[in-house]
Order: sequence, then C-alpha cells, then structure tokens
Amino acid sequence: MQWKIRFVTSLYALILALQSTGAIAQASGANANSELAKVKAAPGITVAIWAKELRGPRGLLVDPNGSMWIAEEDGGAVTKIGKDGRRETVATGMYSPHDLETDSGGNIYVAETPTGRVLIISPGRKPRAYIEGLRSPVDLAFNAKGELLVCELVGNRVTAFSSSKKGRTVVEGFRPHGLAFGKDGTVYVNDTSGRRLVRVSPGGKVEPIALDIDGPIGIAIGRSGDLYVPARGAGKLLRIKPDGTRTTVAEGLTTPRDPAFDAAGNLFIAETDVGRVLKLSGDF
Repeated sequence: MQWKIRFVTSLYALILALQSTGAIAQASGANANSELAKVKAAPGITVAIWAKELRGPRGLLVDPNGSMWIAEEDGGAVTKIGKDGRRETVATGMYSPHDLETDSGGNIYVAETPTGRVLIISPGRKPRAYIEGLRSPVDLAFNAKGELLVCELVGNRVTAFSSSKKGRTVVEGFRPHGLAFGKDGTVYVNDTSGRRLVRVSPGGKVEPIALDIDGPIGIAIGRSGDLYVPARGAGKLLRIKPDGTRTTVAEGLTTPRDPAFDAAGNLFIAETDVGRVLKLSGDF
C-alpha cells in the first residue's frame, strides 16, 4: 500500500510541475466542456482551450513552425508556446505590451503602448527601443513593401515605417485598433471610434465595409478572403465578407481580441480578461 501512495503522490507532483511550466496547456474532457459552457459556435466550428493561466494575453502571433507568441499585457512579457504546449518566456520587463509582429530575420517587434514605443527583440538579445515618440501604438503589421504599419490609437492614425526613423501617414482621423492586408494588398483597419471596419485605398480614401461593431479589436483574414473581427463589447467573433455581409462565428466570449491563423487554417483568439487563448477549427 505504501508504494501505491508514494506513486500517486509522485504522479500528482509531476502533473503540478508540468502545469506550472505550461507543458499541459489545454483543458480537456468534462473540465473543458464546463469552462466553455458559455461559448456558442456556429455550425461546423469547434472550439477548444489552447492555453490558459496567462496574464492578459493579446497580440497573438503564430510562426511557420506552429509555435504561438503571445504578448502578456499584465505580465509585461512575451511568451512562446510550442505545438506541444510547452511554454517559454522570451522577454520580460516590458510595460503593457499590446501586439507582436515578426520579420524574415526572426526579430520580434512589440507595441509597448503606454510608453509610445515599438520594441525589437533580436534573437538572443533583450528588448530595445526601435521606434519612439508614438501616440499609443496598439497594432503592428508588415506590408508587402516591407514597411511596418503601426496603429496609433491616441494619435488617430496608421503610420508606415520604412525604417525606425522614417514614417508616412497611411490614414488618419479615427482611432485604429487592428489592421490586416488582403491578397491584393488592400489595407483593412478597425475604426474603434466609429465602431466600424473600413477599407483604405492607396491614396488614403476610407471606405466603410461593416458598421455598428461593438469594440472591434484585431483583424485576421482567412483562406476564403473573409475577415474575422472580434466585437469585444458584445463578446462575439464576426465573419465579415469584403462586401460587408456578416455572420457570427462564436459568441459568449470574454473580451475577445487579436485573432490569428496558423498555417493549417486554425483560428486563435485571445480572451484577455480571463487569461486564455481559444482555438477554433473549421472552414475559414
């Protein structure tokens, strides 16, 4: 009997250790069903918990190897979670990081919103300032020209940087929070002040696509070319076609933000206030 007690105790200790390191990152079975009881998905869409016990996750970035990089806003850190669920702290000591982007050299760019900076994390190096003097940078994305586009929320503009010192205004006049590029290079931007999703022409002309979105934060484009936009205030993830037609992919979400696709076409979304990331599978 004693060896059984010792075995169970050791097994329990091992499970706790794996959970603390993030090796067990997903809920399963009845527990998963209980935690997702409020989440309702559209037919053909399945929802699972990809990671939890994160500190204000947002700014999801999935690399070609299937690893996910997460900006932990409340923890001031960037965390990497591998396909096997193992977690690695990439960088710490940042002030409210909001979004992440990467380039072909493996550098990670971080929007550090309150300080008005974009940081760069080069392989093997600590975070350092790359762009300064911004007005609440919240979202980052490289375009086909290699420019780094930055949504400046308080600055009411999207700025494109060809270098750390050289920038141009892409569009201005509203509070942007989320941007993405279509296959044809079209720039899509969330206008949070106007509660809408817009299309921006090369000349800066703004064309509304979808109106009355309750707190749009983040945009992802699926293989179909449709846009996926969280409505944070409504707790929904919307699917919006380029012609403006919309459907609800999932509802009952808690402060959903910053959707991102992996190479297999799975869609991930951060639920910032409950510290977890959901994985949605289906035909996107």
